[in-house]
Amino acid sequence: MSARVVRYVGGPLDGLELDVSGWLDDDVRTGVYQVVDGWVDRAHYEPDAGGDPLLWLYRGPVSV
Repeated sequence: MSARVVRYVGGPLDGLELDVSGWLDDDVRTGVYQVVDGWVDRAHYEPDAGGDPLLWLYRGPVSV
């Protein structure tokens, strides 16, 4: 089984990748609120609706 890898686009994690091989398709399409070193907030990343689910775009900081 080959790895499924998400690429972060924009924001503080631009260009980094995340292995989502064991994730459900719905979870990949939802995106994440990612912890970022030095931030109090989290970085919100998600794919565009109808776009490539493995390209997560930065949507801004989120307080959790």
